[in-house]
Amino acid sequence: MPEFEFDVDASIAAGWDRFAARLAELLRDLVPGATFDLAVPVLGSPSTRTPYVRFTALGTDRIHAEVSGGGSEDSPAPLGPVRLEQLGALGWGLRPPTGAVTPGADITFPVDRATEAAHLVAGTMERVFGIPHPVFLHDVSEPEDPARVDTGAPVPADADFRSQPIATPDEATRALETALSEVYERRVTPDEHDVFTVPAGCVLLFVRAHRSLPLVVFRSPLVSSVEDPVAAETEVAILNRDSLWCRYVFDGKTISAEAEFVDRVFVPVNFKIQLAEISAELDDVYSDLAHRVAGRRWRDLRAADDHGPAEQ
Repeated sequence: MPEFEFDVDASIAAGWDRFAARLAELLRDLVPGATFDLAVPVLGSPSTRTPYVRFTALGTDRIHAEVSGGGSEDSPAPLGPVRLEQLGALGWGLRPPTGAVTPGADITFPVDRATEAAHLVAGTMERVFGIPHPVFLHDVSEPEDPARVDTGAPVPADADFRSQPIATPDEATRALETALSEVYERRVTPDEHDVFTVPAGCVLLFVRAHRSLPLVVFRSPLVSSVEDPVAAETEVAILNRDSLWCRYVFDGKTISAEAEFVDRVFVPVNFKIQLAEISAELDDVYSDLAHRVAGRRWRDLRAADDHGPAEQ
């Protein structure tokens, strides 16, 4: 990968691989009779309305996984026909409606095939529910890295305003890790390419310390498949005219947003302000932009309706 760039698609794929590996570990550790749910996030929606995948350990060597549309045990929310078709295409077994039982999708697999099942679930989250990256899924967290555990040392009250000279890319990466972990109030770590992946509202934002210049680079894939190039060119031109924080790029097929932050002398509060402004702008423009260019887009995490026009 060139020093001046990073591969967004590779970072997304690597994120889902790490998610699947962690999920497989959890599945192998389930004791007989244990159950846990992997919820699909829908911002602003009651937790009882959100879809989920439920895993139940059957004895010592088999696990049952079921995709649910949400709801309660007494009043389950059905999965829509589009999602059922997508689930069947991925390899889930479809359950036809019978009496009081709603249509659904499930599989039962031996524990020694946990890795295969975990990748099926990862594909389900990405392709059926349109989750752009596992950073939006909080049920399966990254395992703790002993080398990164907080020492518990007191943080000065003015730490955000203290300048931190940056001499190497590794120093910049460590400064970003500290700042991002504070903003998101959880441990945020880079991948093998020193790329951080964080949510910016309902869209995905990648952050990386530049390898050769004193810059922090922001990248956000907004629309993955444009169907109206003329509209896309117009929308991007308008966004670039009005934007205070991002540069929007249309490559003939996709639309992405870019921004930079100078980090030769890193002041955490300045980075946090720019991160907040970029996130707010991307979250504000995304839905309208995707609608206007009529492209395939990531699932609108604010919409809980399985049957509405946003389901793609």
